[in-house]
Amino acid sequence: MNAPIDKKALKLLAQYNSISQAYAGLKRPLEPYEQRWIDLRGVTTDEEFEYLKEHGLAFDPVDMKHDEAVQKCFEYVKQCKKSQVTDLFLSSFTSERLDCRSGFAPFAMMQTMPDHGFATSSAPDFCAICSAASVYTGMDVTDWNVNRYKHGSIWLLKVPYVIQFHLAQHVLLAQQKPTAEDFRIFNAILDTLRTADAKTKPKDLHKYLKKIEGFKATNDQCRVLVEALGIAGILETEEHKGYLTHFTNPGLAPSKSHSSDWAYPVDFWTGADGVNQKALEFWFGAYPEIQL
Repeated sequence: MNAPIDKKALKLLAQYNSISQAYAGLKRPLEPYEQRWIDLRGVTTDEEFEYLKEHGLAFDPVDMKHDEAVQKCFEYVKQCKKSQVTDLFLSSFTSERLDCRSGFAPFAMMQTMPDHGFATSSAPDFCAICSAASVYTGMDVTDWNVNRYKHGSIWLLKVPYVIQFHLAQHVLLAQQKPTAEDFRIFNAILDTLRTADAKTKPKDLHKYLKKIEGFKATNDQCRVLVEALGIAGILETEEHKGYLTHFTNPGLAPSKSHSSDWAYPVDFWTGADGVNQKALEFWFGAYPEIQL
């Protein structure tokens, strides 16, 4: 069982905003739009940041190179057991520890991410294989930790820098077995996905998922959960595959429309595609409690 997180620290982390922090750290007079952002989002004080660090939720900025980030991805994923990743994922439904859920998608991406050095592309500062920058200076990893605790998974950036951070934090979590209630909720989620109308799109799913008894989630948390299931190959299409069997450069992944900001491949999923049985069995076939 994972120890409870300090409630004050969790509240402070949820309020943390990397853009506000960056604007507040500028050593020049702020532009009006910068000040408006700070006024709207607030700024974490030095004292509050230290409090977060004391509770393991905030980190000083980090400098890292692409090749180091990739190697750390492979080092950390070797320390993860699939059973622990899925146990923690499932147990998150009743424990409401979204950080326990957050290792699933990064671990899934590592099933097919190639071990590689920085590959020059038409955009010379970004890798042709994974779209990560050649060097990342002053990485705000605290911002990535917000996504672990607030949303329950990797968020917009899905490059090795972020993946290695999620995996590094995941290996620190204690083993936690899912309960009968966890299985009931996950089975209800699968039933919702299987019975969705053929024209149902990912953006519609939160309306149905939030009706599941005992499943507490915001719209963003529903979205990130659905995206994670897509990354794992459980919600994919014939043409657009998840990372269980195909690696797709996340920075170059296609979108269903110019205005869509949903993660690949679930962006292309509809209810007609249903649930990928093979991927579901790969991830959760060891659990007789789950209705495959």
